[in-house]
Amino acid sequence: AMMQELLTRGMPGRHTRFKQTELGEIPESWEMRRLDDVAFVQTGIAKGKVVGADATPVPYLRVANVQDGHIDLSEVKSIDVTPEQIARFGLRVGDVLFCEGGDADKVGRGDVWQGQVDPCLHQNHVFAVRPDTEVLLPEFLSAVRASEVGKRYFLDCAKQTTNLASINSTQLKAFPVPLPGLDEQRAIVDALASITVQVELETAVLARLRATKESAAAALLSGELRVTPAEGLR
Repeated sequence: AMMQELLTRGMPGRHTRFKQTELGEIPESWEMRRLDDVAFVQTGIAKGKVVGADATPVPYLRVANVQDGHIDLSEVKSIDVTPEQIARFGLRVGDVLFCEGGDADKVGRGDVWQGQVDPCLHQNHVFAVRPDTEVLLPEFLSAVRASEVGKRYFLDCAKQTTNLASINSTQLKAFPVPLPGLDEQRAIVDALASITVQVELETAVLARLRATKESAAAALLSGELRVTPAEGLR
């Protein structure tokens, strides 16, 4: 709810005039731009291509690595590529990763690449979007991607075949991006990050409470732990 409010209404108390756009109502001072106007969309490398004698194995990201809001590096595979392919398909810090598709929940999911592995490529089912950081912050773009309006855009334009959905580079390039000034983008990103930290802390507390409950239940049911009924319940 906070994400939806910040990405359509802006920072609280900052705006009083609004306008209608394809994403709904946004502050009048914000621009609406196509993604390819403010970022470079890089397609990934396809497996099975013939490579030269100078090819070497390099890590690359698959759809399984690109989750919604984080990058899973528990299993990173490699692909044989030439130096030219490394230059062409290499990821850079600040690239925003978007999944082409698969199941409906995979369409458009992704996160910001922080250079955890270097060098690292991405397969052709994962797009790398390189924002022009003079007008668009990677973290802000990723927040728009993950928002209700962002997910609705990708689901609406995705091709649906045999329970699978996918988007192409043309549809991704046409993704409408709301553009506040950089200062407000940073403020929105910081506000969302603070809530994310709070959610993670509360989730950890909940996990510990559930573990304590399960341990207590097991001890009680096995007889390892005995309790005396309260006087009023005898």
